[in-house]
Amino acid sequence: GGGDGGGEAEEEGSPDDDEDTPPGAAASRTGYAINLDPAARYVPFESSIDIRDTVDYVEVMKQHKLGPNGAILTCLNLFATKFDQVMAILERRAFGDGGVGDAIGLSDNVKSEESAKGGDATEEGSRADETKEEGNQPSQQQQEQPSGTTRPEYILVDTPGQIEAFTWSASGSIVTSALATTFPTVLAFVIDTPRCARSVHTFMSNMLYACSMLYRARLPMVCVLNKTDVVGSGFVEEWMSDFESFQEALDDASGSSSEYGDEAAAGSGSGYYASLTRSLSLVLDEFYGHLHRVGVSAATGDGIDDFWLVVEKAAEEFETGYLDDLRCRTEEQRAKDEAVRRAGARRLARDLAE
Repeated sequence: GGGDGGGEAEEEGSPDDDEDTPPGAAASRTGYAINLDPAARYVPFESSIDIRDTVDYVEVMKQHKLGPNGAILTCLNLFATKFDQVMAILERRAFGDGGVGDAIGLSDNVKSEESAKGGDATEEGSRADETKEEGNQPSQQQQEQPSGTTRPEYILVDTPGQIEAFTWSASGSIVTSALATTFPTVLAFVIDTPRCARSVHTFMSNMLYACSMLYRARLPMVCVLNKTDVVGSGFVEEWMSDFESFQEALDDASGSSSEYGDEAAAGSGSGYYASLTRSLSLVLDEFYGHLHRVGVSAATGDGIDDFWLVVEKAAEEFETGYLDDLRCRTEEQRAKDEAVRRAGARRLARDLAE
């Protein structure tokens, strides 16, 4: 699998400190997890809603004669047609408004999870996660929860590892838009840190992925530098904050296959490829300034508390940035619809006059 992943995350409030929590371990949070990967054989967390309970990935492949990626996309499309029922469940859990969403056989039990055991960070392949934060919602929505339930502090949506299948599909846009119009939503793009350490070009590929996802979703993003128990994330953060540092690493890669230069043996450290990488790094330098990042280890739990702090900052950015952008887009769409309506009325008047 590749060394990148992606997703959305969002969280409300801060965890309660636990005197018995071991050093480096994350505090427990009450969460609500959703799995949207129909091809996953094993999900390392308990999902409250699972697409596999609704759509059979193998049967979709057989019936429609599709390959793996086509079947994943078709499963997402089928599930997206019922996503309004999923939103009803989420709104009921978050706001206690008694929404109905069980018609597609979805389980909606709130799970209490250890953040250190989050499933997406353990994947080597591309991984997209999505979490929604029940931030400061209107007071009329903050109604009493159903009996015996607890309001979740966050909602994690684990999407398929094939980034393109979700990010650039119609179903992915439907899911992302539905979540973002109801909850503060943040993308969490998971990056395989050891792979970046082996190649500056892998790092650059990850950054281009992140840029494309940010451009597509237009939501705040957190780059999660995973597997810090294997390789520390300091060098990546230095590359993202210091342009000259990345250029030096690229120069080292062009001259040897040490530390950051495994690709040099293939001749990729010089010529057009190196020139392209330098140019892209210069273009993305401004992009890095608006990108949240944090190093974590899914194996040990290190950095998970820092992750939640960064997510909270990104959620604040959602409130100040995305909502204004959404209002502008809504007004633009209304203006376009009104212009079309007026043009149609003029054509009708013209036809009647003739």
